[in-house]
Amino acid sequence: MRTKRQISRRTWLLSGCACTGAAWATPTRARGQPTFNPTSFEPLRIALPQLQYPGRWNPRPNALREWGLETRLRTRVEVRREPVIVRAEDPELFDTPFLYVAGEAGLPAASPRGEAQLRRFVDLGGIIIFDASDGGTDPGFERDVRALLHRALPGSELGRLSAEHVLYRSFYIVNRPMGRTRAADHLLAIQEEGRIKILFIPQDLGGSLARNAEGVHTHPCLPGGAMQREWATRLAINIVLYATCTDYKSDRAHVETLLRSRRWR
Repeated sequence: MRTKRQISRRTWLLSGCACTGAAWATPTRARGQPTFNPTSFEPLRIALPQLQYPGRWNPRPNALREWGLETRLRTRVEVRREPVIVRAEDPELFDTPFLYVAGEAGLPAASPRGEAQLRRFVDLGGIIIFDASDGGTDPGFERDVRALLHRALPGSELGRLSAEHVLYRSFYIVNRPMGRTRAADHLLAIQEEGRIKILFIPQDLGGSLARNAEGVHTHPCLPGGAMQREWATRLAINIVLYATCTDYKSDRAHVETLLRSRRWR
């Protein structure tokens, strides 16, 4: 198992590589900005792990694979083609700062060892993304997530993530989080000095990404259709970039450069 120093150094290295590539993914630059050649940097290669637990742990099959595909297509982050499946007790949990947990109707309690590892994971700089596949129709998953967090991170509570948080501009500028549904106009999070440790998505992000074997999306995005799906995909990209870059783009000068060199809005 990696020590805190090793994890911190790994996170620092990942942040430098990922953010450099993402920040300059578009060749257009504003007058007076320095010339930069992104091809001189090796792309960042990561995996996107999903937590396996007793019960229906994968309600949106292929969602994480599509998430990785869109990330490879749109950024310089090269995500492994096949998602990695981990359990809370596995040492592989610490191989990347990203952990995806999907569920609906409920989330079984983890073992004491598993909960201790999840706590250590976020303490070392990781982010856990809980995705409510019910899309806001069943409070069971959120209830069980809150119970888990109460045990694993005592004293911490999910709260509304500010619309000004850097997550909403870590790659794309996203005005409102969306998934398969628009169950809420915000995300929930546990933060420490502005860094997101836990992210809860009420809108079923995985449902907006999942495709079947023929490559057709398996779930409609309501009420916004294709445009809503695109914004959900942009949010997914932002989450991956945030997980590897942390708060790099909170730097004001960088944000202004980003706004000048891209026209996403």
